[in-house]
Amino acid sequence: MQSREKIFILDEAGFSRVCLSILSGEGLEAESLTQGVNGISGSILDGAALIITSYPYGKSILNNLVGVVIPVIVLTDYMGKEIIEVLEQLENSYCMVKPIDYGRFTMLVKELVQNKLFCPGGYSIV
Repeated sequence: MQSREKIFILDEAGFSRVCLSILSGEGLEAESLTQGVNGISGSILDGAALIITSYPYGKSILNNLVGVVIPVIVLTDYMGKEIIEVLEQLENSYCMVKPIDYGRFTMLVKELVQNKLFCPGGYSIV
């Protein structure tokens, strides 16, 4: 993976460790940003190929990504009107309901990093 193809995990420390372990087991490089995620700006994410976060934990992060074309995977415990409204504001997002299927999750991550998927102007529930 080239340096401009960064996968950022913006989530609580526990899930970030699990996610890093899953992705590294698949040969993918990722970086966890668990501290100060509320202050994350677009400039910090320059060169990102993918952002992974959860909802509602990453709600403020997702609000900062409105208009950004970087693919986003949002993991959530439930689907409801509030999460749909957040997803509709994103340009290229994918939502998975927990508990996630790790095989499906890693396949989605690989396809997004390799630019094989693009959901322009909206979201897809995976």
